[in-house]
Amino acid sequence: MSVISVQNPLTASVSIAVMKMTRDWQEPSFEKVPLEEALSRVLACDFESPFPLPPFRRAAMDGYAICASASAGVSKEKPALLQVRDEIRAGSIEADYTMDEGIMNAVRIFTGAPVPASYDCIVMQETAVPRNSIMGEPSVQIDRTYPRGQHIAEKGEDVPLGMKVLYRGVSIKAKEIAVLASFGQTEVYVYKRPTIAIVPVGDELRLPGEQLGSGQIYDANGFMVSARLRELGAHVIRNAPVPDCPRTLADTLTSALQQADIVVTTGGVSVGEYDYVKAAAESIGCVPLFTKVVMRPGTPTSAYQIGSKLIVCLSGNPSACFAGLELLLRPVVLKAAGRNEYRSDWQDGKLIEAVQKPSPYPRYVRAFVYRGEKEWLIEPLRNDKSGNVAAFARANALVLIPAGGAGADAGQEVRFVSLTI
Repeated sequence: MSVISVQNPLTASVSIAVMKMTRDWQEPSFEKVPLEEALSRVLACDFESPFPLPPFRRAAMDGYAICASASAGVSKEKPALLQVRDEIRAGSIEADYTMDEGIMNAVRIFTGAPVPASYDCIVMQETAVPRNSIMGEPSVQIDRTYPRGQHIAEKGEDVPLGMKVLYRGVSIKAKEIAVLASFGQTEVYVYKRPTIAIVPVGDELRLPGEQLGSGQIYDANGFMVSARLRELGAHVIRNAPVPDCPRTLADTLTSALQQADIVVTTGGVSVGEYDYVKAAAESIGCVPLFTKVVMRPGTPTSAYQIGSKLIVCLSGNPSACFAGLELLLRPVVLKAAGRNEYRSDWQDGKLIEAVQKPSPYPRYVRAFVYRGEKEWLIEPLRNDKSGNVAAFARANALVLIPAGGAGADAGQEVRFVSLTI
């Protein structure tokens, strides 16, 4: 994404705004948590395999362990009969068998069971026929040749001893939990989650469950931001809405900064007569990093620094709040959580409908993106007006429409960022 040159040092492009908020952020401290509590946390150190996986030669199929040379020259016309000497189940103690009676014997074996060293092949039970020998002993008939190593997982085949399996900074999901559990880990070193306080601002805001008066609305932005930050791995403190009062707002910001690493406000950042967030932040000693971002919607989005802490001020407009959350706040939270990859991952796709919204600034449009035969196809959401909340429901991406002109035509290639964790 291109960086737009701006004259005012407190006006920033999206990329510069993210850089300003993340450049001085220090690596978080870490803690040890039980494995079952590690989901969605961030791994604080590389994990190396403490033993090979599998830890022993293991049968990958139900069938018979044989010596592959016993099948040499065997065919449907000339089958071979092997004596079945024993049975080995999963969980059995690893044993060995010598070939003192020749190679014409086999062991009944089941998936996951240890394979004795004397055998180098597993015959699937579907391709073998159980029989009794002339002497009445259990046997199995084979009618084809089998290669050495067939259906045997050798020791360390999946993961050798000392291999780096997981890397510091990765978000722990179900598959990472599976890897750690496979190596018997009961505890995991993870980064401490950043604590983020949400401060919704506006006389008109009420909490869900409260009675609405004339001209009042429910605080959707505060709940949206809170939920998204939890998805991203943060510990969230959500405050009740704060009225448009400079003194009350300053006191609330001061209190929130004592509890949190990052404070996020929603509303009160425009240029209206009752937009007091800027004045309140500066009155308690916060230094502005930027007070305007070259984007639509969300131009008034601002950020302030005080010591090692940040205040990020999102618009009260639902669409603008959403755009600021995804494009500006999300990278900061991911880095604060210890993630290696925290910057937005932009991809190319093709519009299937025109976006007729000219703008002097880059415009970020909510859209539904899906995979076509050869490329990503982008369907801009209808009724994507700045104040609409319902358009969130189907959106799985934000699409960048270049500044100027008349928007973008159907079939035009544009860039998008997926709304994933």
